[in-house]
Amino acid sequence: MTNIQSPLQQELSANLLQRPNQVSRVFHGRGRFFPSLEAINVEWYPPVLFVQCYEAAITDDVKADLKAVFDEHEFIETVLVQSRPWPDVDNEVLFTRSETEVELPLNFEAQLSEGLKCLVNLGKNRNTGVFPDMRTGWAWLEENAKDKRVLNLFCYTGIFSLFALKGGASKVVNIDMSGSAIKTAQRNHSFNNLADDKASIWKKDILKSNGQISKQAKFDIIVMDPPPFQKGSFRGWPDYEKLLRRSVNYLNEGGVILAALNNQQVTFGEFEQDVRQTIESVKSITQVQVGDEIKELEPEKGLKLALIEL
Repeated sequence: MTNIQSPLQQELSANLLQRPNQVSRVFHGRGRFFPSLEAINVEWYPPVLFVQCYEAAITDDVKADLKAVFDEHEFIETVLVQSRPWPDVDNEVLFTRSETEVELPLNFEAQLSEGLKCLVNLGKNRNTGVFPDMRTGWAWLEENAKDKRVLNLFCYTGIFSLFALKGGASKVVNIDMSGSAIKTAQRNHSFNNLADDKASIWKKDILKSNGQISKQAKFDIIVMDPPPFQKGSFRGWPDYEKLLRRSVNYLNEGGVILAALNNQQVTFGEFEQDVRQTIESVKSITQVQVGDEIKELEPEKGLKLALIEL
């Protein structure tokens, strides 16, 4: 008898085999494309399958699907589940091939792409240190950074910077106000042998750093990937508009902003309209498509990546 796989099993297996050695989002339930699985995202940090559940616990059916995938793919060493109904976080090692007890959190280096790796932290915080749904944005930057000056706003752990430098950027200035994220960014650059004078990492409040940024030589590319909202530091769209307007002064003529917006209430068309109303000098706005693994019931409302040319 043929073993019929569930949608979760099919999607996990297909995406794991696409990039078995690289960090990736391997199941995107939050896009509401898969009925009854809207509370589940799964990310692959080789060799750990990291399941993010936005409810109190995964169902028995999901657990059975994960066990089937774990049994099928021997390169998966551990399946870690994080249940995260706000504001709680609970972590459980569901399956492992380790002969010794797995101690949390897991801190290790995972491969981002050929020649790049990053530090990940699994089983403690909500954020792992990486946002794999940005994969196509990373790729665009690597392909277009040669001999360019890049400003990386809200750099977090510096992943965009790694791809820019790998792509031949002449200079990358990274800015974030989180001390722990900045330390991880420094380590990420160091063990990729990219911690030289081409990379600067500032611990600063971006919205209060206009003077210092303006004093830098102008940039060719700005990466703008802010949090949707962060109490006390980023108010969402009002502050996003402020940074868009300021970016006009930071860019060389013909420069590009790689802008990200993760807001399910806004379509790409509405985002484009808002950007054009904010910056009069926009020449073009082009959408960067997310990866095929990011399936959305309403693609226009999913993660938005835009190339804004001035």
